Amino acid sequence: MIGIIVAMESELRPFLELPHTIEKKGSKPFYLIKIANKQVVVVLSGIGKVNASYAATLLIHLYKPKLIISTGVSGGLGILNVLDIVVATKTCQHDVDTSALGDPVGFVSTVNCIYFPTDEKISNEFAKTLNAHMGVLACGDCFVADNKLRDSIANNFDAIACDMESGAIGQVCHIENVPYVALRCISDGAGDNAELTYSQVLQKASALLFEGVIKVIKRMD
Repeated sequence: MIGIIVAMESELRPFLELPHTIEKKGSKPFYLIKIANKQVVVVLSGIGKVNASYAATLLIHLYKPKLIISTGVSGGLGILNVLDIVVATKTCQHDVDTSALGDPVGFVSTVNCIYFPTDEKISNEFAKTLNAHMGVLACGDCFVADNKLRDSIANNFDAIACDMESGAIGQVCHIENVPYVALRCISDGAGDNAELTYSQVLQKASALLFEGVIKVIKRMD
């Protein structure tokens, strides 16, 4: 079983064009799909770290996937172009801050680390297949549309893109010892007026990610 987590309806919609059944678990819908004779379950988590963590935990405990794929759109932190694909080498949470206690920014005290590495082999396969950029993906509970915040995230974490779910999913997968990958399509530059670009390219970005995910799943053993 392969698990896929998406945050928004627009990111889910292409998957629903495939034959599927729906199961409601907790407050989340899970969509069961067969792709190239592989069992796949897609969950619509909702936006943000708590929604993502809850969905990932349900997914792991109820469906026991051998791999989780976190996919969706992200801000490019002024480094990449709109519609570029990013595959994370590791994820983090840029809004975790206990630096007043002497910790580095982003340090998650319960697991005592900042970064959550992705599965190297499958991440490399995604990057090669999609001609994607690889680097750190930073998440936090805010839509980044501010030049100062954008630059701070990029500088503090050496990140190339930001989103609102990947680091939380990374933490859950780390705790549960489940391999995961995170890929994003750049929808905006995460700077001033980012929301305008985001609304214009969301559908196209979601379609590109869907095509990439399907292509890699078909190649998996």
